[in-house]
Amino acid sequence: MLASETLWDRVAGCLHGLLIGDALGTPVRGRTAEQIAVEFKRLDHMIEIPGRHWWPRGLHSDSGQQTLGVLDSICRDAAHPERPFADLLVALRDAAPQRSGRWGLHRGVGRNFRHTVRGIQATGSDSPHAHATPSAGNGAAMRIAPVGLWWRGDEQTRNRRVAQISAVTHSDLRAITGALALAIAIDRALVVKTKPVLTHRFAEAVARAEAEAAKLLGLEPDRRFSQLTSALVEQRRYTYNLRDILQGIGERAVSIGEANRPVEATSGFAGCSVLTALAIVDSSRNLEEALVTAINLGGDTDRIGAMVGALAGARQGLSAIPSRWLDDLCATGTLMERIERIVGRETGECRPKLLALELQWDALMDDRPRMAP
Repeated sequence: MLASETLWDRVAGCLHGLLIGDALGTPVRGRTAEQIAVEFKRLDHMIEIPGRHWWPRGLHSDSGQQTLGVLDSICRDAAHPERPFADLLVALRDAAPQRSGRWGLHRGVGRNFRHTVRGIQATGSDSPHAHATPSAGNGAAMRIAPVGLWWRGDEQTRNRRVAQISAVTHSDLRAITGALALAIAIDRALVVKTKPVLTHRFAEAVARAEAEAAKLLGLEPDRRFSQLTSALVEQRRYTYNLRDILQGIGERAVSIGEANRPVEATSGFAGCSVLTALAIVDSSRNLEEALVTAINLGGDTDRIGAMVGALAGARQGLSAIPSRWLDDLCATGTLMERIERIVGRETGECRPKLLALELQWDALMDDRPRMAP
């Protein structure tokens, strides 16, 4: 069991690491590794990119927003966090008009997410799973870290809560199991001496959680994500070359995971990006190396960055995060009460309120530089 000071450091490292990975990756999301290399050589700092895709330096996107939403929802109702989470998604949408790059106060969200929130707006949160979409993307995994932190050491409850929260937006078991895999990895990181991520025991835990989630949610059994996890664990036994590992992830996502379109290891498909995040952390010596590697691979950089930052931060703590990243992160200094609540498992209203924080952060988007005529 971790000493209280060490646990605080790990929880703080997980949350700050997630937000930093998100903020590092957002300005270059969708770019290829080659495009990033041409412009930056090796991107290892927070940036603003001029032009139509401008983004404030150090500001997180939907990955971080929804992570804080999950955290606050757990604090409000630890037995059924999916209900306040659904309400919070609507509140963030209703708090501001739609503008460039923003849907209410939501930043960077896609069509499936908007469909879900509109449905909850129409019917309320009494049936929070009624408007989930059949997406196998990584949206459930990117936000799930607080569940692994809160229910650390409680496998059964942790897995139930992951399924409950994930099913607000996703009804595909591959997406839900991706979230389970990351929560399991984060929970297992909260020990005195961290072990490799990709082990047979980890793969077995993912398979158990996958089967439990299907029963809990009334979904058809689907072993595709756990099979992908087991195949990655097996590959990791024979090679430490990250390039080879990532190639295998992409190939198996099609042959085993049955992705419905061409994918690469850095694609948003949960069977790619979640496993890529796990592999990067497992292959890196420290948090900084893991995040720099993740961002420079290109692809779904903000969400992979968020997942890598969360897991590496849970393993190594806030003390492992470079000060330059903490200095640039817009959210630095706003998370202290939330960290204390997770460490002590203290329910109640989080302060500052997320809506107030998001209104402050949203104002940063209005500082977009004027483009030359």
